[in-house]
Amino acid sequence: MRVAWFFLVLAITTEVAGLTVMKAVSASGSYAGHAIMYASIALSYVFLAKAVKTISVGVAYAIWEGSGVALITLVSVFFFGHVLNGREMLGLSMAVVGMLLVNAGEAKDKEVTGEVTQ
Repeated sequence: MRVAWFFLVLAITTEVAGLTVMKAVSASGSYAGHAIMYASIALSYVFLAKAVKTISVGVAYAIWEGSGVALITLVSVFFFGHVLNGREMLGLSMAVVGMLLVNAGEAKDKEVTGEVTQ
């Protein structure tokens, strides 16, 4: 189970890296930047596919997408100077709460069914 979560973290990290590169190269139009972007996003899907072999697809996708949105928003704020308005902060907070609830529901289901996690 830990390996699956490791793959999910890698999927999130490579997705955020790919989207960060996309923003950075959008102004320059660098072919190398586009290649890095495409490779990072493709690798993200490969890691996600490995994660869903163990983690349920709904939970993995919710965490992958929600974490990606939250992290790329933070990158946008700290590296690209984006200023979040109140609605964006509320939406981001709701996404984080949603991810926590989905993950908590998965853990509760495993307790009820008696599955053992390592």
